[in-house]
Amino acid sequence: MQSNSKKETQPQNLSQLWFVILIIAAGWSRHLPLSHPELFNFTPVLALFFISGAYVKGHLSWIGPVVAVIASDLVLNPSYGAGLFEPFTLISIFAYLGIFFLGKSIRSSKKIFPLFVGALGSALLFHGITCGFAWLMNPAYSKTVSGFWQAQFFGEPGYAPAYLFLRNSILSTLLFSGIFSWIFIKNKEKRFFIGKTVQPTKA
Repeated sequence: MQSNSKKETQPQNLSQLWFVILIIAAGWSRHLPLSHPELFNFTPVLALFFISGAYVKGHLSWIGPVVAVIASDLVLNPSYGAGLFEPFTLISIFAYLGIFFLGKSIRSSKKIFPLFVGALGSALLFHGITCGFAWLMNPAYSKTVSGFWQAQFFGEPGYAPAYLFLRNSILSTLLFSGIFSWIFIKNKEKRFFIGKTVQPTKA
């Protein structure tokens, strides 16, 4: 009886631990560029949504990352001179949810290559959506094909080029996706999933 109680408690503790990791990682990554502007978009947030989709079961899989992002926005947006429900914030959340569903699409795969492609695709998806939105809304960009590519790769004149943000997104998403997936794989070897006990199967 006591053994079953421990099995039920362990996944619950792991769920709570993952939720804490989400909050800390999102807040840390949002605060870091304030003192290190060269690290804009070097963040675990995209990996959090991607890995949550790929490994986490239940409502926590999407509630956790969304709450983490909103909580960090509430604290840090004033430092960037931005409000919580500005259009760019909302389009970013839309991109995050797209990344989450990208993670869900590879859930059944146990190979490294789909994970790598998914992490890379997550960074490209986020960059494409957010820079595409900037192209639509920012009068600095001409509403032409060349203006669209300018928004995607070079950005607005007078600011850091957009390809540096893309580079940081790709590197950080690959790095943190690898770290987080390793954590989940090690956890799975103990026959536990976040939020659900995994029963052993016959060979």
